[in-house]
Amino acid sequence: MQFLKALILGLVQGFGEFLPVSSSGNLYFFSNLMNTSADTLSFDILVHTASLLAIVLLFYKDWLHIIKNKFSPFNRNLLISCIPSIIITLIFQKKIETYFYVSRAFGLCFIFTGAVLFYETMYRPGKKSLKGMNVKDSLIIGVFQMFGNIPGVSRVGLTVCGGLQQGYNGKAAVKYAYLLSVPALIGRIVADLIQIYSRTSEPVITDVFGFFPMLIAFVAAFAASVVAIRLMQRLAGKAKFRGFAYYLFALGIITMLDMFVLVKIF
Repeated sequence: MQFLKALILGLVQGFGEFLPVSSSGNLYFFSNLMNTSADTLSFDILVHTASLLAIVLLFYKDWLHIIKNKFSPFNRNLLISCIPSIIITLIFQKKIETYFYVSRAFGLCFIFTGAVLFYETMYRPGKKSLKGMNVKDSLIIGVFQMFGNIPGVSRVGLTVCGGLQQGYNGKAAVKYAYLLSVPALIGRIVADLIQIYSRTSEPVITDVFGFFPMLIAFVAAFAASVVAIRLMQRLAGKAKFRGFAYYLFALGIITMLDMFVLVKIF
């Protein structure tokens, strides 16, 4: 049974990280549904590392270009887009996570992401490409991404919507969201590692399932990440993301119904 739970949660992380549905929110939902505590630092680091590996391998040419052209306008824009999330993470992240994971507002975060996706896909995507990105666009997209710091709000989803809102074509919006996801994933992993090494009076790492189930979770997260990225690239041409909005509406309603009435999952 532990193998199956690890497999499912690995898949949830991989798909949730790169589809506009929120990996943190889906992991929290499904781990509670299966009565499994999958929020330990070891599991978190493992599955996020798998997703990071997938995005780096699939976009390695872009990252080689970014590294070789350190002071290019595009790199400047990437940095500007990261600033809002960095500020929120350093100042408010602990309070944000504490509030939304224990409050009944959690289900609303799914619905919020779905509503933004639904709204932004009501119109045809723009024609702007990443080559024409300016400081204003990068900052606005960064503000959209910032809302992904809230559990249950999709970082990739909001970043893609930010790109669409600024008139970029679907492929450009998705690609930029994925490039921005790398610093976010690295930051998440580093933050978890700092928490591990700052602990002195408790076990350093607590595995959720054991070695082999954790290995399965890693492989599942990696494979699902690759599939999710390729799927989004296919949908990006016409920005056909509305199906994810319906999924988030349903998940949000189920979450709120359980939190307020049933109390079977949370």
